[in-house]
Amino acid sequence: MCGAKKEESSAFSQASEEEKKAASKAMNLLLQQDRTEQELRERLYRAGFSEKAAGFAMDYVMSFGYIDDLRYARTYLSCHKDSRSRKELRYKLINKGISPEILEEAFLQEYGESDEQAALFHMLQKRLRGARLSDMDYDTKNKVTAYLARKGYALPAIRSVMREWEQKESEESV
Repeated sequence: MCGAKKEESSAFSQASEEEKKAASKAMNLLLQQDRTEQELRERLYRAGFSEKAAGFAMDYVMSFGYIDDLRYARTYLSCHKDSRSRKELRYKLINKGISPEILEEAFLQEYGESDEQAALFHMLQKRLRGARLSDMDYDTKNKVTAYLARKGYALPAIRSVMREWEQKESEESV
């Protein structure tokens, strides 16, 4: 292990000035917030670093384990699974550069069917804003259903949660 650290420090000391600045910029960006490999690389390019300097910086931060797309995806899922559908989460993570293989592993570790249902209940509650679902007419219920479907929830899941919600409302009024 000490040999690996010694090689890293000698590689850093032999790096060009631009590569050192890129590595420093990468470390500062990661201090602000966790990022995916793609996000960090894009930020370095936007900062004006060459491909070689950005590659050096990526290797440098990865050697310390500061970039881990699986950890990022798991953290993102655990933070957002209560308020977003599985489909929306998948879309957002793919746009952040998470590979499909890593995404599947993260979903297996962090996201269950009960999470999807809890998120759907949360979105329904947010959409209703205190109104009673059982008091709504057919068209209004269809609008709520369409809203939830656009958020990425499956129609059978939406109908199931809405039936459960109405049942809960009828039990509360008794």
